[in-house]
Amino acid sequence: MKSPPKTDLMFLDFETYYDREYSLSKMPTPCYILDPRFETQIVAVKVNDGPHQIIDGPDFGAWLSQYDPKTTATVTFNSLFDNAILAWHYGFVPYTMIDTMGMARALLGHELRRFNLKTVAEYLGLGAKGTALQNVLGMRRQEIIGAGLMPGFKDYALQDNILSEGIYGKLYPQFPRSERRIMDLVLRCCVEPRFHVDVDMLQKHYEDVLVAKQKMLEDANNIDKITLMSTIKFKAALEALGVTVEMKPSPSDPTKEVPAFSKTDEFMEHLLEHGDPVVAAMACARLGFKSTLEETRSKKLLDIANLDWAHYRDGNPRIFSGGQMPIPLRYGGAHTHRLSGEWKMNMQNMPTVRGSKGKSKLRQSLVAAPGYTVVTCDLSQIEARIVAWVAGCTKLVDEFALNQDPYSLLASEIFGTTINRKLKDAAGKAIFEIEGFIGKTGILGLGYGCGKENFNTMVIRSARAQALDISQKYHRAIGDNAVEAYRRRYPEIVRAWRILDSHIQREWLSGSASVQFGPCVISYGNVLLPSGLSLRFAEPGQYGKDEKGYDIYKYRYGNFWHKIYGAKLLENIVQALARIVVMNAALRIRDRGLWTVNPQDYRFVLQAHDELAFIIHNSQLDDAKKMILEEFKRRPSWGPDIPLDAELGQGASYGAAK
Repeated sequence: MKSPPKTDLMFLDFETYYDREYSLSKMPTPCYILDPRFETQIVAVKVNDGPHQIIDGPDFGAWLSQYDPKTTATVTFNSLFDNAILAWHYGFVPYTMIDTMGMARALLGHELRRFNLKTVAEYLGLGAKGTALQNVLGMRRQEIIGAGLMPGFKDYALQDNILSEGIYGKLYPQFPRSERRIMDLVLRCCVEPRFHVDVDMLQKHYEDVLVAKQKMLEDANNIDKITLMSTIKFKAALEALGVTVEMKPSPSDPTKEVPAFSKTDEFMEHLLEHGDPVVAAMACARLGFKSTLEETRSKKLLDIANLDWAHYRDGNPRIFSGGQMPIPLRYGGAHTHRLSGEWKMNMQNMPTVRGSKGKSKLRQSLVAAPGYTVVTCDLSQIEARIVAWVAGCTKLVDEFALNQDPYSLLASEIFGTTINRKLKDAAGKAIFEIEGFIGKTGILGLGYGCGKENFNTMVIRSARAQALDISQKYHRAIGDNAVEAYRRRYPEIVRAWRILDSHIQREWLSGSASVQFGPCVISYGNVLLPSGLSLRFAEPGQYGKDEKGYDIYKYRYGNFWHKIYGAKLLENIVQALARIVVMNAALRIRDRGLWTVNPQDYRFVLQAHDELAFIIHNSQLDDAKKMILEEFKRRPSWGPDIPLDAELGQGASYGAAK
């Protein structure tokens, strides 16, 4: 019987040209990598048990050609960067990609305040990082050689690769095998981009955004941008027009007050409808210029889409066709191990127009290649379902499991009458739209101990974001009743908060013992998850008392201190479990896809919250949709009675599939 081919483990670190203007800090990473100024100067490498060595930039392609990407695993610190260079410049996409920085985030995120190579290596006692890089700023490879700086530069690169190998050696044994595979899938969303871009649509949208902003300024008596962007100057400009500016507690210091100029503040909503058209235009312009995400994201996506994705600079064919859009995601970006955005282009959070239900031009500009379809699958109310299950709330679990519509049932209790939010009048309009909205907000928002004041704010902000006028049926007393109704209807969830309060005070704080909570084990500053990863909390302790005399418990995560209490710990646990559910579904879909005609179609291409997106060849569309939905609904071994459900979407673009 033929033995499987040997896998090569390749440690490597690229050193590339940069200067004060042409650098990762001044441009999107894809623009840096695919810029004509790009130069591979040297590459530090080590393969298997071989020595650490330096490969000269011009020789790297030939050196790399001796290895088969199908049997090569790469280990790098900041793998998105190094593996993007490998793929986009050398056509080399390894069988497996391992990111030592990602492992550090997952395993040491609670302790470390920064995640550069220097910080991680020093924390693990591996040695110091060199400083020679600053000596070659703005110097081409030949200039470095001519200046006699190459020996020190090589030592610098070798030390970086040695440190990365050391991090791998320390952390890899602690890193669950399933998480290694998830990390690889996350990296491929960027390294092997499959989204194309409708450049014409995006260009027109970008121009429309600029025109709209200019019109805002004109309508506001050509107010200057500096005044708009400055809180102090904008407040003075409003007061000069006779407007009394409403104040609110500062988010960073509740003892101080700041103007209520946020787009979610009711005061700004009133300004938009002010009787003086100049005041209304100023408010519109302020929100438009403060919310620059649509403009900057459109420009960044255009810059990337317009790169030369079709050919190498030396004429060799790339492995991708033109107009690609890599989706950089950060593995372990959150405390709960959820992914987040990377490369300063958060593709998980593409802004939408109020009431658009996700149909933003940015999302619509991400399209599948001809002959393919974008398929999205989203876990339905996954956090609310896991809250009910882990708290032992049989009533809410059954409501989900039997498709009884918990939103309508809670709304019925809130309003004291039978509510069916799906019931419509002759014109097709929902009869109980507002009541259903309140019930939905309650089910999705009250599981983590939200109080009456916060729930009222939540309802108002959510309604405003959806352009829903709730004023005819909602007032503060309704919101207060919603909180009471939820806690009355689902008392087991309230009890779970109290149980976790006691676990914080005992096992989490003292370290004297551990205790099981659902599929998790709580111990000193730690919650072990069924994935093998943990929620870790640095410096857990009791830090004073609040105004009511209750003990305050806190912990540090990286740079920041956070309060912890039962309902908050429940939120952390539930979000971590939801992440496990969606990512394990991703792994199963990937594994089943390996036996299909187009296995690459079964790797997700974008992840946002509890949703995965795939790009499927039309010949496999029906079978793929069935399989994806099956895996999203498959209950985990550690939670066989969680009532999971999911929804599919499909379309020519990501926006159309939402």
